[in-house]
Amino acid sequence: MNKRVIEAVRAQTTLFLMALILLTSCGFAYGGTSRENNQALLLPPSQEDQAVLTRRLQTAKRDIEAFRIFAENFRSNGDSKALAQLQYPVDDFLKKHVDNLLAQSMQLATLETIRLTAEIMFIKARVFLYLNRGDAARSVVAEMKNQFGSYQKMSVELPGKTTTLDEGIRLLDEELAKAVTTERK
Repeated sequence: MNKRVIEAVRAQTTLFLMALILLTSCGFAYGGTSRENNQALLLPPSQEDQAVLTRRLQTAKRDIEAFRIFAENFRSNGDSKALAQLQYPVDDFLKKHVDNLLAQSMQLATLETIRLTAEIMFIKARVFLYLNRGDAARSVVAEMKNQFGSYQKMSVELPGKTTTLDEGIRLLDEELAKAVTTERK
């Protein structure tokens, strides 16, 4: 009996510590207080701030890429019910994590954060295309053209290949045109 109690307490303690570590790591990945944001407006960004922002952008890119893969597979398999069910989690993730992060990355712009921001926006437009939301995809492409006008020749890693940003935007424009003609049929 005593052994069982000790094992139960040990298991509960381990579970508690693992939950605490997980919550702490999520806080570092997506955290930040308003006080830190105010300081960022007053002081030039430190290398540490840039490193944290870069890590957060890389994490967001991997996460939105997972949504893109799900949406692409559901669409290619003709599973419209799964596509419809994917809409809310995608919107929720974009609103809570990605959109604010993209705005922050433009405030603390370095070549690396701009490249990651462009890659995330490209994937975001693709997700909207796969979810049959052409207007949202067009809005993202227009925003990309507006924000990255001077960076058109920058090399970016897009799903499946490395190319220039202007080539990636051209591909999105072609996919949008193709989606419009498919909708009309």
